[in-house]
Amino acid sequence: MGQWIRYFAYGSNMLAARLRARTPSCRWVGVAQLPRHVLRFHQVSATDGSAKCNIIPTASSDDVVYGVVYDIRRSERARLDAAEDLGGGYRIAELCVRMGRHGEGVFCYVAADDRVNDRLRPFAWYRDIVLAGARVHGFPDSYVKAIAAEAAVADPDEVRHAYHMRLLGRY
Repeated sequence: MGQWIRYFAYGSNMLAARLRARTPSCRWVGVAQLPRHVLRFHQVSATDGSAKCNIIPTASSDDVVYGVVYDIRRSERARLDAAEDLGGGYRIAELCVRMGRHGEGVFCYVAADDRVNDRLRPFAWYRDIVLAGARVHGFPDSYVKAIAAEAAVADPDEVRHAYHMRLLGRY
């Protein structure tokens, strides 16, 4: 086993500053597409009760999730697993994403079946971090607009809100 593993970020971890706080070794590999999937903001966060991103497989060839592939050190995987609430809110999925003309094997986090609530909304700062990641990586306008249109709510925790707004300050 090599010391690096390939990770597909499709939510807030697309923003390198966010991922780097969790896995300092992360190295950008490129933008990728996951065909026959859709992005949803409906995973129930164990830490703050708001909605986080999830991907859902579909039968439609028109559906695609855009994301960012990073290499991270295997030794930092436990930190990322903890940040993503592995075994609670999320489980690991091994997938093949499309990068240019070839497929790339990656792992990512998908919501546990019992941690989905379609009525829940993300905090505005979370949606905006996902949006910043999509913009920074040049995702198609229609995809960016769909993220921007996602209904969001204010975070009642002013300290958490301020922390994330500082992260967004660079974007």
